[in-house]
This record gives sequence, C-alpha cells and structure tokens, in this order.
Amino acid sequence: MLLSILQTISGVTVYSPGDWNVPAPKLPAIKLRQAKERKQSAGRNGQTSFTTVAAFEIKAEVSAASGPAALSAVETLGAQIEEAIFKSIPLRQIVQDFSFCDTETDVNAEGAPHVGGISILLGIEFFETFAPDINTQLLAMNLTADLTNVADPNGTYPNPPFPDAVTPAPRTQGPDGRAEGQVNVQFPQ
Repeated sequence: MLLSILQTISGVTVYSPGDWNVPAPKLPAIKLRQAKERKQSAGRNGQTSFTTVAAFEIKAEVSAASGPAALSAVETLGAQIEEAIFKSIPLRQIVQDFSFCDTETDVNAEGAPHVGGISILLGIEFFETFAPDINTQLLAMNLTADLTNVADPNGTYPNPPFPDAVTPAPRTQGPDGRAEGQVNVQFPQ
C-alpha cells in the first residue's frame, strides 16, 4: 500500500525495491524498501498475536543546477511524501500508529548537477494475529481444570498445568498448581 501511495506523487519515478542507486539523469526518484520489522507479543492471551512495527526506508533524490536549488527541490519532495503518506485514508485504516519518522537531508555537489537527497525511516505500527490453520483436522483435545474454589493453602506442586496462573502459597483460593479434573478426548479420523 505504501508503494501505491508514493506512486501518486506526480513527476517522480518510484523504485521498489529496484536499484538503490539511480543515476542523476533519471532523477527525481523515490526508492522504497522495508528495512526491518519488530513483533512485540500482545501477551499470554491464548492467541499468537503481536503489535508489529515495520520500518520502511524511503529515499528520494532530485538533481538541480545549484546546491540551494537541489535543497529546495528535495525539501519540497520530502513534504509531498509525508503529506501523501500521513493523509492517506486507506493507510490510516490499517495502521494503528506511525511510531516514528526520522528524516535526514543532504546535498551533494560532486558531479555537474547537484543532487539533493532525503532519507526517511518510517515506523508503521499495526496489530497481527495468527490463527491456527482451519484446514488442520482436530485429532485430540485435553481439558485440565485447576479450580479457584478448591485450594491447598500451603502446597507447592511441581510442573503445574498452568504455571502462570498458580496463586503462591500461602493461599486462600486456587488455582494451586494441581489438577482437580482432566478430560482427554480422541476424535475419530
């Protein structure tokens, strides 16, 4: 989606991932690639779910006859990029947050034309959940109950079925780390 948003900026060629080095005659250009992704667990809620931040590198380059002209042109292009991204309603509908937006601007006068460049590192936060494959056949199910209203006030049990739920001793209620009931079901093939 980010690629299609950047392609709405007129007068610029967008490369993704493409060649990261674009020669001056082919400028102005925008280059996009995903830099990295970090998944932070949404907790122990019985599902595999994450708050994910994907970092995208956006590099834009322009050429101009002078350093000030290149700087002005690249700053204008950078503003167009930010406006296109942050005002995009379809993107905002799937994004929880823009976690960060780091920007660096540079002008290089090594060649005949001056090249202005802007580098944007954009963090896009979204929620992901991974459900089991519904095409997988359920073969068996184990149900274990460690009840709250039946509790050993002082006992400590090795390898409890729900170690994160055990109320430490001394306790007035469970779960205490021992199973009060268990059902094992085997489904026919």
